[in-house]
Amino acid sequence: MFWILAQVQVRPEQIFSFAEDLYSEGKYREAALEFLRFITLFPNSDSVDYAHFMVGYSYKMANLLDFAENIFKKHIREKRRGSVWAHYELAKIYLYRGDTFKFYEELSEMPDNSVQKKSLMAWMKLQEGDWREAKRIVEGTVLERYINDPELKSPTKAAALSIIPGLGRYYLGDKGTAFMGLFMAGGFYVLSAYYKFKENRNIPALASLGVATAFHAGQIYGAYVFAKVINRSRWRELLENYSRAVEKYMNPDYEDFFGD
Repeated sequence: MFWILAQVQVRPEQIFSFAEDLYSEGKYREAALEFLRFITLFPNSDSVDYAHFMVGYSYKMANLLDFAENIFKKHIREKRRGSVWAHYELAKIYLYRGDTFKFYEELSEMPDNSVQKKSLMAWMKLQEGDWREAKRIVEGTVLERYINDPELKSPTKAAALSIIPGLGRYYLGDKGTAFMGLFMAGGFYVLSAYYKFKENRNIPALASLGVATAFHAGQIYGAYVFAKVINRSRWRELLENYSRAVEKYMNPDYEDFFGD
């Protein structure tokens, strides 16, 4: 029996492929253990550095950030290949934790022209609201096309335009509310003038003017607030698009890992 077992040979590609399959299935803890088994059994394999990184990456995906941090630190300390990816993942962990000092510490360890550093710097600029600088930073990379003008609206301009009833909402693209504002506020203003100058009835004139003024004021304030709502929505969409692009393109496959 022992003789038969001794004849059974496990090839490195089998274990490596099994670990990758576990990872692709979302079984991150199991994948980490299988990558560790690969490293233990085949320490001289050309793929061992990538497997070591994937141990940390799998732990990160399993939200075991302390384990992931230790693996990435060890990866750097042992001067394994792909260290820029380890610095990159550590920086993201520290960013998630809100540890700004350690985040910039890891950022400083990455080459200035590396896409990893550029992606993080662009993210910081987006957080600051500077999409133009973010786009400039990732210019020439695959991430560039995911940063575009969010076409923000000026709340002040929207409010100022609303001095003419409905014009502010029209500027914001809300044509239905724009025409409603024009007819409602404008209609009550006209009605007030009619009562005042045509029928000389002050009370109905003042009542109509009060309704028109209240509705008009609501239009001005509403346009100001709605512009801010639009801006938040468009900016959130930009951040989400960029985040999805980062998740898609900044996960190193085997070739990318050894290409840094």
